[in-house]
Amino acid sequence: MITAKTALYGILGWPVGHSLSPAMQNAAFAFHGLDAAYLPFPVAQDRLEAALRGAHALHVRGLNVTIPHKQEAAAACVKLDPVAAAVGAANVLRHVDEGWEGFNTDATALCQLLEEAGVAAGARVLLVGAGGAARAGAWAALRLGGTLRVAARRVDQARALCAALARAFPDRPAASPAPWAALAAESAAADVILNGTSVGLPGHDPSLPGVAFRAGQVALDMVYGDTAFTREAAAAGARVVRGEEMLVRQGAHAFTIWTGLAAPEAVMVSALQRAREGTHR
Repeated sequence: MITAKTALYGILGWPVGHSLSPAMQNAAFAFHGLDAAYLPFPVAQDRLEAALRGAHALHVRGLNVTIPHKQEAAAACVKLDPVAAAVGAANVLRHVDEGWEGFNTDATALCQLLEEAGVAAGARVLLVGAGGAARAGAWAALRLGGTLRVAARRVDQARALCAALARAFPDRPAASPAPWAALAAESAAADVILNGTSVGLPGHDPSLPGVAFRAGQVALDMVYGDTAFTREAAAAGARVVRGEEMLVRQGAHAFTIWTGLAAPEAVMVSALQRAREGTHR
């Protein structure tokens, strides 16, 4: 039962009704016997600043931030951890007296997942997208020593991201923009393909035009669920890293940031699976 003593957490996004984070985080709170609750908060793109002020005033203890707010959330924080500062986006916020402290557990999770999939220095990485989620993928690729190409529908966004990466990673090979019209050739040449776009989310385009997968590649989708990206990559023989894996890993890091406790990842995976099954009934 929620009382005046219950610690509140939540996720801000637009849309956010599809999010499985509440099931996952509430299961983690229950596992540790915490008096806490995690709720979805739909926040339109032009209302983030007001939502953050209100949540802070209501003493919400922590927030996840998803599409389309990650970059604006970072700008609104009074303090950023080094990863969020380098990425220029925050997906985890922690309540502090003077405002919000921002973190980027997407980037940390992606780095771990790519490394576990065998991605190492010298890998040719194609990042599709240049928004908040994509920035985390770019950080992970360069942190692992990959050579990075960035393809976005708006070439100015790709160029801006590459310039920001050059400042954050002055000792690494520069990332370079790739033409959106050349996705087929760029993806065929890549060792790793990262989908950092909203393609595959409810209400968005179902698939990326022209992406060509092949056996031996690593294909990571930051969107979770049964997506065309993961189906096509698996059919081509690529090593697929699904959005659910990223969701659990970044969520586990967020849980520890908020509570100081070890995240029960197995419990979170089980809760995620049950929630997914419930959405298909």
